[in-house]
Amino acid sequence: MSNQSLSTRVQEELKQAVESGLLPDAARRRAMQLLGRLDQPVRVGLLGMPGAGKSKILNLLVGKEVIPDGVNLPTVQLIYGDTEQAICTLADEDKTTLNGIDVQEIAELEPIFVELRMPLPALKKISVMEVEASSGDPEALHRASQWAAKRCDVAMWCTKGFLPAEQNVWAQMPDMIKDHGFLMLTHADHIAAAGKLDIAMTAVRKAAGNEFNHVLSIATTDALASRKPDGSVDKDQMRASGGLALIAAVLKQVDQGRQSAVDRGDILLHQNADALAGKLEAVSKQDVTAGDPGQTQDATTVTLSIVENGVVSRIETDIPVSRTADSDEIKSAVVTLHPATREAYETALQYIAKQSSEIAEIVAAAGEDAPAQVIATTVEHVQWICDYLNENGDDSDQALVRARETAFDAADLAQLMQMEKNDNAAIEALSLLLQIKYELQADLAA
Repeated sequence: MSNQSLSTRVQEELKQAVESGLLPDAARRRAMQLLGRLDQPVRVGLLGMPGAGKSKILNLLVGKEVIPDGVNLPTVQLIYGDTEQAICTLADEDKTTLNGIDVQEIAELEPIFVELRMPLPALKKISVMEVEASSGDPEALHRASQWAAKRCDVAMWCTKGFLPAEQNVWAQMPDMIKDHGFLMLTHADHIAAAGKLDIAMTAVRKAAGNEFNHVLSIATTDALASRKPDGSVDKDQMRASGGLALIAAVLKQVDQGRQSAVDRGDILLHQNADALAGKLEAVSKQDVTAGDPGQTQDATTVTLSIVENGVVSRIETDIPVSRTADSDEIKSAVVTLHPATREAYETALQYIAKQSSEIAEIVAAAGEDAPAQVIATTVEHVQWICDYLNENGDDSDQALVRARETAFDAADLAQLMQMEKNDNAAIEALSLLLQIKYELQADLAA
């Protein structure tokens, strides 16, 4: 199944699940959140000191000069709209709507926030918010950045050198934003003209440490100039400016964010399959039965201990990991493993069994960082299995090919789950490890 068809199927089934009224309250809220992610563009926030080149990055991302040089506006958010409109929030919190977009007219209103709606193709995939803080005061920039962190999925810190004051503001940003953070060294054309681009990038990377997902340089003036009046783009100029690398990285974040929501939605639907089917009986918790390849374990109970406001609590949940196949599926699932593959499977299963005790110890120890530890540990184990299966077994075994694909998909998804270090994400990460386990067991039992 293609990613597009999977996305369409999951989105439709989530809508039906929410409308059915059969989901438990917590699952229904989660499903609605996921639907919101699938329905809305990825939110990109542009942060940094005044004069850092945020407006030019905004213009580059949306493919049009929306905010020209020399125009001072407050925080601006661009979203898709069928017609151009500017909705200006004034100092008294009243709102004024202007048909069309005239930045000079907007500036004269002295708004404190502006929402621009424009029919630009890029805005169907991303919305862009340029965050401004008064006079570049570090405390004002901190407050504005914290406000923006709650309203964006990807953050780009635009800078001329990432100085200590900027480093301090970024250091206090939420980890989830840092995981999707870009550090953009702007004005790279001017720095390169002075022969100092390599030195500047080395210094910026050192200052950035591991606080960003990407550290890029961009000659924004050159990147914007690569877009011609007739709508064509000089790809060589765009590539040389760093604009192509930026756009590609943003599009990758968009695709990963959507795929993450699709995968989590698929897991949620599986977790609540019985509720959606209207079944009242409890989910069976029996292990794989050797000799019956159609019967697999239906669920595993996981308990997470967390601390919140000094109170220890435990969250227990059932993780469905497969289902009973019908007769046709059983026939197609029967496989014969070559000895090398069988040995690789057994080694992988022994590894899972051994490492499960480590996860159990984390789960048993109450602590507010338990979910994050569970996810990190699970990611490590899934990656080990992925690498091991890729290097061992008989390549002619179709079952091994499928197992490798499952492991690779699980590894990618587990990495994405680190974006949300909470109980739901921890449970979903564990379900990936268990799914690999039961697929290997099913092949061995066939």
